[in-house]
Amino acid sequence: MTVFAAVEDELALWDAAGLAPRFWLRDDDAVEPTPALERLIGFARRRNAPVLLAVVPARVTQALADRLADEPLVRPCQHGISHRNNAAEGMPSLELGGAQPAEDVLAELAQGRARLLGLFGDRLSGILVPPWNRMAPEVAARLEEIGFSGLSTWSWQRKGTSLPELNTQIDVMDWAGGQRGRDLAWTAGELLRRLVQAREKGGAPLGILTHHLVHDERAWSTLDELVAWLADERGFAFESAEALIAAGAAMQG
Repeated sequence: MTVFAAVEDELALWDAAGLAPRFWLRDDDAVEPTPALERLIGFARRRNAPVLLAVVPARVTQALADRLADEPLVRPCQHGISHRNNAAEGMPSLELGGAQPAEDVLAELAQGRARLLGLFGDRLSGILVPPWNRMAPEVAARLEEIGFSGLSTWSWQRKGTSLPELNTQIDVMDWAGGQRGRDLAWTAGELLRRLVQAREKGGAPLGILTHHLVHDERAWSTLDELVAWLADERGFAFESAEALIAAGAAMQG
């Protein structure tokens, strides 16, 4: 595809440096089975691409646990507590911090984790995904105390935790432009930009972020064409978030 011509040139630089790009997928805000979730599951199966599915513990249903029980490519993880905004007026949205004391946030996170473990058992990932990809540093510093083994947010910024971080860098949704899907040309350009950054960081993994509940047709199409090009045309196998963290490939600085 011509939209990936500049990406091909960047991949040649990876080859010259003895590096191989690594890709993974995360989808946010799941609570129950929906037609959109079925479409995501179908995509994961068709592309043989593992998905880390961020689930809101206060709103999750038994039906979601039942639906995912036999879907090895879709791994649930914890997405905050109830996806509520605790930030002061005029500040960026934030659930894990803000007006709520860290001790209370940690207690609620632990309760949410216990609920998800009751539903998903050992299928539940140890990775935490904070709503809006933000959290207070005093909460981040103590995540290991309540059983988390990793953290996933956005871009390259670390959140002040000792846990490995595996972040997403490419979002197929244009939130500021009317909450609609990005087109393939824009996404190819963003892939190029993020590949350059990842190469400069020694080959850090690149995460693609999706939100199945709000995808329009362009978002679904762009996601499928992007993953098809990376996997079918270029031969990159998408990896699971847990495997990347276990391999020590998470971005550490």
